[in-house]
Amino acid sequence: MAFSLHFPTGLTEPTEDDNVDVRIELADGRAYSVTFFTVTNLVTLMTHWGKTGECANGQYVWAKNMIVVQEISQAVIRKVVHDLVANGDIESVGWLIQSSE
Repeated sequence: MAFSLHFPTGLTEPTEDDNVDVRIELADGRAYSVTFFTVTNLVTLMTHWGKTGECANGQYVWAKNMIVVQEISQAVIRKVVHDLVANGDIESVGWLIQSSE
């Protein structure tokens, strides 16, 4: 199934310590939102929250539509989304923001 990706403006790539929200639009009109985090970014967030008190002093990180990758880049994100769409997993992983109806 064909898809298009919409990245935030100013996406600097590649980076190993970041997170980014991506809109995924499928050919059938459905659209999903997914947040990609790098492994390093999870550690950075937990360390920061350990100082600010958020998330039980940095003891956890969660997101409904989280995908963890080694680096944030358009190439990696395209490869991941292609796999998710091809396997039908996008429906479980992504947050439906627009239905096909």
